[in-house]
Formats: sequence, C-alpha cells, structure tokens
Amino acid sequence: MKQEDFLQETRKNEESEDLSYPIEKIKIYEDYVMLYLKEEKIQVSVDSYFGYKIKDIKGLSDELYHKLKDEEIVFKAYRSALRKLSYKDHTVKQIHDHLKGKGLDAAQIAEMIDRLKSYGFLDDEKYCISRIAFLRDAKLSAKQIAYKLKREGISEQLITKHLKADPETELQNASELARKYRKTIRNKSMAAKRKAVMDRLLSLGYSYETVNAAVQSDDTDSENELELLHKEYEKSLFKYGKKYEGRQLQEHLIARLMQKGFSYSDIKTVMEEEHGKES
Repeated sequence: MKQEDFLQETRKNEESEDLSYPIEKIKIYEDYVMLYLKEEKIQVSVDSYFGYKIKDIKGLSDELYHKLKDEEIVFKAYRSALRKLSYKDHTVKQIHDHLKGKGLDAAQIAEMIDRLKSYGFLDDEKYCISRIAFLRDAKLSAKQIAYKLKREGISEQLITKHLKADPETELQNASELARKYRKTIRNKSMAAKRKAVMDRLLSLGYSYETVNAAVQSDDTDSENELELLHKEYEKSLFKYGKKYEGRQLQEHLIARLMQKGFSYSDIKTVMEEEHGKES
C-alpha cells in the first residue's frame, strides 16, 4: 500500500474507531523521533514521522503500529551501521556481518549495503589502499598484510592490484624489526639471539631469504661472546653451587649455558679458565 493511500485509510480509522495505541508523548531528536506509547516507545525516522504525519494524529492504528515496528528494526540497524563507520572505516563484509545480527533479512541487508556504498560510507578499494599503507608502516610483511586483508573481507583482486611485492621495502622493514627485537633479548649468546630474531621475523611472514639477510646485516653486537659467557657462568654457578658439587654441578652448568645458546666448546673453555683461577 502506498504511503498516501495508507494515510487516507488511517484517517478513516481515526474518525470511526478508537486508536489501539494512543501516543502519550513525542520527542524529536536531530536524526530520529521517539514515540512514547502507554507501555513502550518506538523509534522512527524523521522521514517516516513527517511522511505518516504522525504529529497530526492522537495514536496509532494496529496496522500503523506494526508498520512502524517493522521500520524500526531497519532504522535501528542502519543507525548502528553508521555509528560503527563513524569510529573507523570498515569493509563491506564487516558491515554485512554486523547487520546479520540486527534482525534483517538478506534482501534488507543487501539494500542497506548498497545505500551505504552510494553515500560513500563503504568503499573496499579505498579501505584496501589505506590499510596497506598503515600495515606497511607497522612493518608487517606483504604475506601477513595479504592475510589480514583477506580476513577483513577484501577480495583477492583488490589485494593483487594494490599490494605490490617490493623486496627492498621488505628487507628494510625486516632489518628495522631485527634491530628492535635484538635489543629486547638479554643474557643469551649471539647464536641464540640470532635464532630468536629469525623465528620472530619468520612468524610475521617474511621469507627465509629476507630474514637471513636482515639478521646478517644486524649482526653487529659488539659484546664479546666469551665475556658474556663468563658472566652467565658466574650467575649459573651462584645458582647451582649451593645445591650441587663436583660432576653434578658441571652437568647442570653445561646444560644451563647450552640452553642459552652457547657452544659446548666455549663452555668447556670458560669452565677450564675459571677452574684455573680457583686453583
């Protein structure tokens, strides 16, 4: 039924019978109107408020009441999507998934998505370009960026179009991360540090070749390996010396230092040097 015909029918009903849902109060906000009935309230769009000329009637007929209740579901869902988009950009998939929990059917969701697109609130290509720039600044690898974009609903076509492979940038980002991670690793051998850094970079999606080159370029630790080993030996000796002695002590010291990445030959060298000092 067209809105004009519906209004004429409403007028006839108002004149001939009591309205089922009397309106006790109307409150107009910036982008919606709240109708206060006896036991509930209904949120309606400004267009519906003026379109149905609700200000001119004392209450709602049963038909108008149910019509407004149906419209309220759609209106609230639309406002919810707008609020979500006002905080940050989202993909079509993310908003589609959000709307699925708002009581809409597939046709209503599709119509709302098209509406948001037409107003410029949803643009997957714009989102893809912006997101790639942000994730590159965060030093993520191209592989991890692609993975995140797919999870967020960006199509393979858009990812291929805008995420270009750049070995030089990948190496530069990996090298910066290698330096950063290396500073956080304490009391481990150079080999152990190198392995920890490589494992971290590989987990971020950088290729083995890129990671290896990045770690090699950052292999400038000036701390002497044997000096560090001597320090760790003294710490371990203090820890285990109170519990063990003789062969048991040596075994625990060797196991502890090898866990930190020091080579067996270097450990034996340091232990012999320390033993010589004691004697």
